[in-house]
This record gives sequence, structure tokens and C-alpha cells, in this order.
Amino acid sequence: MYDRLLRILPKADIYYDLGTIKGGDDFKKSILAAIEQTDVALVFIGKNWLSPQPDGGSARVFDEDDYVRIELSAALARPILVLPLLVEGAKMPPPDQLPMDIRALSTRNALPLRLESFDDDTENVVKLILGTSKPEFWEVRDRFFSRVGFSLVGLLVAFLLLAAGALIHSWLFERSLAASIGSTGTTLMIISAVTVGIWTGLRYEAAKRGR
Repeated sequence: MYDRLLRILPKADIYYDLGTIKGGDDFKKSILAAIEQTDVALVFIGKNWLSPQPDGGSARVFDEDDYVRIELSAALARPILVLPLLVEGAKMPPPDQLPMDIRALSTRNALPLRLESFDDDTENVVKLILGTSKPEFWEVRDRFFSRVGFSLVGLLVAFLLLAAGALIHSWLFERSLAASIGSTGTTLMIISAVTVGIWTGLRYEAAKRGR
């Protein structure tokens, strides 16, 4: 989900503790600071969310110092969208099985997040939190970067061919290509190389996408 959101939002706008907190940062302070600035909190609930710990103790969410509980409690205390996401068939925990400070989570309508329908499920999440769906963001943005990439490759190939031609000309006639065709001709040749390179890259990208 984090990777999908990175396609449509700046990295600085997405807080993901494992990837956002820097070395040496205070974990609790970082989480609470992020919650204070956020508009949406996604809560991922798996099948073992309330399962006892391996040593037989209660689920981690009952530990007052557990970071997930701290994050949830802070998010539920603010007037923001707190969206539970049920992973791989998990069920929403009933209120009587949750600590009091996060019991309000059970009243929030949840969305499923399933492996077999991951694309559709993530699109539903994005549409809910951003008010738009996949084609408007992901496909258009992917197409833009794809075209830019192929244009740059085409441009690079065109310049390599131009450089190779200039070297061959210099070797055969013992003078530079610019000396043979003049400054105007050199400028026109460079402009032509740029145009043909970009056009070829875009054509190839369109053909590849069509296939």
C-alpha cells in the first residue's frame, strides 16, 4: 500500500514508521508528531491482530506502551479519517475486545485488502481518501514518466549516432564535421538529432504500450 501511494503522492506526505523514522529519532515522539499533521490514518488489521503473544501474554495492543496502540489512540482523538483495512479476510474486532482508548475503532467502517483483488482494493482506498481513482492518477502519471524515459533514451541514442558519425567523418577526411558543414549546418544537425531522437523514443513507447 505504501508503494502504491508513493506513485501518486510525494514521499514527504506519507508517514510509514519503518521507512520514515530516521536513526536516532524518538519513536513515540515521531509517531505523535506525524499524527498531529496527518489527514488520514490507515489501520491495517490482520487475522492475528488480537492473538496472544508467543509467551502467552495478552495481545500487544493491550500494552499501554505499544506503538500501534499509541498511534491509534492519538489518531482516534483527532477529527481525521481513521480507515481500518482488513488484511486477508481479517474481521473487525468487537468493541469489548479492545482497550477503552481505542474502542472507537470498532465503529469505523472498514475496507478489505486482499491479495487476490489487491489492485481493486487499493484503488478503492485511494478513491476514498483522495476522491479520485486509479486511471486519473496512477495510469496518467505512469504514462508521463514512461514517455519521458523513452524520450531521453531516444535522445541519447541520437546523440551517440551523431557523435559516431562525426568521428567517422573526422577519421575519413581529417577535419571536423563542423568544419565541413559550418556552424549553421552543425546547429541544424543537432536540432534534427534532438527532434528525431525524441520522436523515435515516443513512437517506441506508444508501440510498446500498444502491444
